[in-house]
Amino acid sequence: MKFKSVVTIVTIFIIAGALISFYFLSPSLSLGSGNQAVVLNGNDNNVSAGSDNAITRENALTGTTSWKIPTGSESTTQIQGYVSTTSVKPGKSLTFYISTQVAQTSYRIDVFRLGWYSGLGGRLMNSIPNLSGQAQGYYDATGKHLVNCTSCTITKDTGLIETHWKPSYTLQVPTDWITGIYLAKFTDINGKQSYAPFDVLGSTTSPYIAVTPDTTYAAYNDWGGSGLYDADDLFQGTSVSNRAVKVSLDKPYDVENGASQVLVFIVQTVRWMEQHNYDVSYASDLDLQGTPHLLDGHKAYISLGHDEYWTKSMRATVEKARNDGIGLAFMGANAIYWQMRFEPDSAGVVDRTIVSYKVQTANQDLARDPMYGKDNSVVTAMWRDPVVGRPENAVVGVLFSNLTHDQNGFPWRVAPQAASLPLLKDTNLQPNQSYGCGVVGYEWDRAHTSPNGTPDNPSYSSTTPKDLHIISASPTVSSETKQPDVSNSAYYIAPSGALVFATGSIYWETTLDSYRAHDDSKCGDKSTAVPEMQALMKNVMAALIVKHNPNSF
Repeated sequence: MKFKSVVTIVTIFIIAGALISFYFLSPSLSLGSGNQAVVLNGNDNNVSAGSDNAITRENALTGTTSWKIPTGSESTTQIQGYVSTTSVKPGKSLTFYISTQVAQTSYRIDVFRLGWYSGLGGRLMNSIPNLSGQAQGYYDATGKHLVNCTSCTITKDTGLIETHWKPSYTLQVPTDWITGIYLAKFTDINGKQSYAPFDVLGSTTSPYIAVTPDTTYAAYNDWGGSGLYDADDLFQGTSVSNRAVKVSLDKPYDVENGASQVLVFIVQTVRWMEQHNYDVSYASDLDLQGTPHLLDGHKAYISLGHDEYWTKSMRATVEKARNDGIGLAFMGANAIYWQMRFEPDSAGVVDRTIVSYKVQTANQDLARDPMYGKDNSVVTAMWRDPVVGRPENAVVGVLFSNLTHDQNGFPWRVAPQAASLPLLKDTNLQPNQSYGCGVVGYEWDRAHTSPNGTPDNPSYSSTTPKDLHIISASPTVSSETKQPDVSNSAYYIAPSGALVFATGSIYWETTLDSYRAHDDSKCGDKSTAVPEMQALMKNVMAALIVKHNPNSF
């Protein structure tokens, strides 16, 4: 072969190689920039997980479905309990406070870690049998009566109830327990069962940290007869306007057999992340309060579930993370809606009392909060209220719009302008097409770009981030107003290059896995995981841990 021909062939190969390299490494085809790019192709967007991390090894162990409470075995009044802390480090201890309706009733504690475990959903970590029950009082939720709780203290002007129960069992958490969301299941001799949740903390440098909304669990907890939403006859006519302004963590959860929101809104994301081997650590939002640098070693923060109640310090921690280039994902809706504060419990233990007066400028009741006029930045109003003036969409991108109590929710519909968004690459999501059943609700968020007020009040503030990208525009109808509305999933890129993603719906997480705590009668066999939305979430997870050009993603 002549030399000239050889040169020509070599040149052709060099040019072809350069074109191939340009095609696969072009920023328009990847998430991120420079050497941080994560190509959205096949399974490459799962590179954040890898095959050898603590979550992968944990989920290879033998799982069980015995974490579930069988139908008919739910405790109503027979056995109730709570834990001393919302999160614990391996090697440290936590204490269970348990009351049986009848003294000396034999019971057991089984501790489960929630995860994938080949689809079984949990692993039995420890069993403590043959415990003798202490009759320390109980709450009859049906009759709305607190019964025989002689140690309970009730503060009528605030609605605060503390149990002051005696300890029942102290668990030394083994050093080899893996980070996760755990359920303690209490089972009495007659088979009646209830739960208490807690988190086990993990690596401070895992790519992802997923945070449980324990402050919101507490806000909706009316065990004993009062919560931030309701109060029973004991409080009628008091200054709390028939609801509490303070709620203690020193009492059982009166929601979902003691599990609060874990099995309804959150567990699907946990199962999905662990099925796909993401290297994730878990923590409580109380850890955001107590550890200002909690997020510093991670690349992405994931807000799980219905994350409604935030302190000024919690918000500062998350905003700093975003400003430092850490990605944020808000998996539910109605996040950062009410400001709250912490107070110690009556024994002086910090951060065991949730305080939220829920004052509003429009109601002319700001003075009910003792901090009004002293430090308005911590007044417990909506974050969008003029007295605080820090609307939630300045962080989340979208803000709470409305809700329905008539059904779980509505289908999720891709916005017509979303087709070109990189997060939709390889998802098969089609503009103007609807997906899922009962997933947009029961509360939803929407984008709000008008500078004049928010959906619920024209005097409230709204701060939409620059270049907010709308992924979905799902038609909804409020059960309160009977008016049509819309819900938006959306994202933006912060000046730091961090991606901030919001689903815009409390039930959106149910699209990631087919487990349901309750059947949705309006959905039937349509109530299942949605592969296209799972693919979107894979793209989101990849995009969360890299920095982006704010002007081109």
